[in-house]
Amino acid sequence: MKKKSDALFLIVFIVVVAISLLYLFQSSYAKYRRNVDSEIQGRIASWNITVNNESIDNETTLTNAITPVFDANPYVATDTIAPGSTGYFDIQINALYADVDFTYTITGEVDANTPLEDLKITNYIAGTGGYSTYNPTTGIVGEIQKNKPATNIRVFFAWVDDPTTEEMNNSEDTTYAQTSAYEDTKINVTIHFEQKR
Repeated sequence: MKKKSDALFLIVFIVVVAISLLYLFQSSYAKYRRNVDSEIQGRIASWNITVNNESIDNETTLTNAITPVFDANPYVATDTIAPGSTGYFDIQINALYADVDFTYTITGEVDANTPLEDLKITNYIAGTGGYSTYNPTTGIVGEIQKNKPATNIRVFFAWVDDPTTEEMNNSEDTTYAQTSAYEDTKINVTIHFEQKR
């Protein structure tokens, strides 16, 4: 009987040792095999910029035209332009809901369909700065920081009536004004935005 009890003890001992080794091996192996999944979450920056209270999101042209203001002139009817007339228009860029800093470039030129060559953008005031001379080659260039409320840009124009700098003489001015196809004169304004990096 002693042989049977020794054999039984040996079998139980081997089973206990095997289970212990299996447990140790499995937990040790699991240290190298465990997987943990996670997510990286980040908010995508917003480019929610408005120009004159109109969103530029997926737009190439603003729905509302920019309205010019003509300086008062006792010799010219209200809201009309003639040689020597001056005026301005305002552009308001609001970046309150834009999460990136960006630069802007504003350029303007008389519409090719209404070729009033003497109508020129002359000066501008950007933000709280003073008068700056408009350069048609570079345009108006500035930068706006993220989440900044309205930046106002006032752009001044004039119908140049100076014989030393005008491109159209008085006769051409008269012909232009009498042509019904040119009843309205337009300045095309382009605003280009680029994210700072």
